[in-house]
Amino acid sequence: MWALVEYIVRHPGCHRRELARHFALSERQLQADLEMIRRELGLPLVRRQGYRFLEGDAPAPLGLPDLCLLGRLLQHAAAGRLASSEAISALAERLIATLPAHLRPLASAALAPAKGRPSDTARERALELLAQGAAGGRPIRLRYQPVVRGPVWEALIDLEAMLPYGEGLYLLGHCRLRRKAVMIDLDTVLHAWLDDEAPVTS
Repeated sequence: MWALVEYIVRHPGCHRRELARHFALSERQLQADLEMIRRELGLPLVRRQGYRFLEGDAPAPLGLPDLCLLGRLLQHAAAGRLASSEAISALAERLIATLPAHLRPLASAALAPAKGRPSDTARERALELLAQGAAGGRPIRLRYQPVVRGPVWEALIDLEAMLPYGEGLYLLGHCRLRRKAVMIDLDTVLHAWLDDEAPVTS
């Protein structure tokens, strides 16, 4: 019966005759199984241009705050030895693979500690602050140093996106101080904080 459920999931819109032939059942026996799937398993099976399962409201897609939280949870699971570090790292990789391609670099950064990379608490905290700011529409104040030993710049940005480019991850947003769009390499950020908080060193 579960094989029948999985087949309908993979082939929505299949008809009774096709299902009966595939599972070597009479149409009467198949109908009894379909009724049991509705009644006993409680699955939302409907007959609309063939058999299919009704889709519920799609949940909101994962965002950067969710990814940061998942990274922390997996990191705690590793520290508490709830599973081997290899299993947790493999789970992190599978989570990343399930996301749309454009979110994978963000997920990789957020889940880095779970994948066995050396922990950088300040950078992880800065990433979380950026996620909070982006999710809540709050401006983020940054101090960053684009050139090693060069001047330190300050920006108050409305974060619009975090984009991968080459080996880096870049913050893209509108700088309120300079009144223009800016793109800042996350690795050059020295401090990050929501505008009403104290700075966090990265």
